[in-house]
Amino acid sequence: MPGVKPALLILVLAACGGAPMQTVQIKNASPRPITELYVYPAGSTNHGTSRGTVAPNGSTEIKVKQGNIEVLAVSSKLQVDEHTRDQPSASGTLELKGPAQVIFYDEGATPPGLTNPGVFGFEFVIPKPKPAPTSE
Repeated sequence: MPGVKPALLILVLAACGGAPMQTVQIKNASPRPITELYVYPAGSTNHGTSRGTVAPNGSTEIKVKQGNIEVLAVSSKLQVDEHTRDQPSASGTLELKGPAQVIFYDEGATPPGLTNPGVFGFEFVIPKPKPAPTSE
């Protein structure tokens, strides 16, 4: 390109580079708060810092680079039975090409809308209480 300085051309090309940003709406369809929320590039061992919390039946929006991402939610602790506590987590990988919605929900309580385009559902697996000992 005649008359264009190489440094200016490099600066313009660098400004145009990189994946576009997309909005991911995170919805918590479980009865417990999500205490930690991570969104990071797929395959990364560095989850970074938590993106915040999400109240039960609440939602939040996060802007991330388009591409393959992983979403991890850590629920608050729950009392499974008299002797057992658990802190369920749920995660999944998705290919982010445009705006998306991620819904976290408890196993067996599938919310409506998971078959809609751009909607991804990830289950919290809740441990079953141990049966009470029987005395004979």
